[in-house]
Amino acid sequence: MRIVCIVAVALAALFGPASAQSWPERPIRWIVPYPPGGGTDIAARLIGEQLHQQLGQPVVVDNRPGGNTIIGTGLMARSAPDGYTIGLVTDAFAANIALGRQMPYDSLKDLVPVTQLLSVPFVLVVNPDQVSAKTLPDLVTYAKAHPDWLTLASLGPGSPHEAALAWFADTAGIKALIVPYKGGGPAMQDLLAGQVKGMMYGTSSALPMIQAGKVRPLAVTSGKRLDSLPNVPTVAEQGYPGYEFASWFAVVAPANTPQAVIDRLNREINIALKKPQVRDKIVSTGGVTAGGTPADLGQLIATSVERYRKIYALPGVKPQ
Repeated sequence: MRIVCIVAVALAALFGPASAQSWPERPIRWIVPYPPGGGTDIAARLIGEQLHQQLGQPVVVDNRPGGNTIIGTGLMARSAPDGYTIGLVTDAFAANIALGRQMPYDSLKDLVPVTQLLSVPFVLVVNPDQVSAKTLPDLVTYAKAHPDWLTLASLGPGSPHEAALAWFADTAGIKALIVPYKGGGPAMQDLLAGQVKGMMYGTSSALPMIQAGKVRPLAVTSGKRLDSLPNVPTVAEQGYPGYEFASWFAVVAPANTPQAVIDRLNREINIALKKPQVRDKIVSTGGVTAGGTPADLGQLIATSVERYRKIYALPGVKPQ
């Protein structure tokens, strides 16, 4: 029996590194805890196709929405740590931790970071028939003079969009009624109908409405102006320095995935993000490509958790 164990250990030592070096030898499943057609799905398919070209194996997107991303993320955490299942997470991953939601996995132990993909700043848009303000300071001035006037749609209780709104209202010292909706579609529908005055929305989703003149953009939440909205100033440059908010997309893998696989995947994703066909597509839809090391992503998750904890502690924020 002892000889068998020694042989098993020797074989593992011999073939383990070789297996990692030969990865991937079959298709890779990429779990996306969001429905098809949204920004996360589009990004995963864009980057997945580029990885297919680089790795020589298909990257198959598997959409598993539901439960504030907990259903899909739980599936990631339970998957075999063999390098053939990876997962996409967003800052909702950090928000779930900050909220102390009950999850069937340990976010920080059952999954390991691979790399950040991109960030998606928001744009504050208003209904032009309901709001006369052309700038953010004008909106704030009017809201202060009319405390019960400003109503803002969020994409759901505890969503990044709600957090961005609550943080801005606190920063600007204004009172705003934040109305949660079940997603961007219903929220935008009510904004267009004049049921609410404004909302924070992902730039890629807001662009068609802005270009059609159906909503007026007042500010972007990025650190600098966006190539896709060059004439829209940031929140910070309109008198609120220090305010910067963006959702982010990233790749994680099940804990105990071989480090050699994590390193290779990180390297290939960073290469993919620099390809013009990938970078230009992301930029054109309002995103900003990122990349970086697994450690960089780990730090981003940690700082995002702390930021969300502070925001969720603000008055009027009632995540569910």
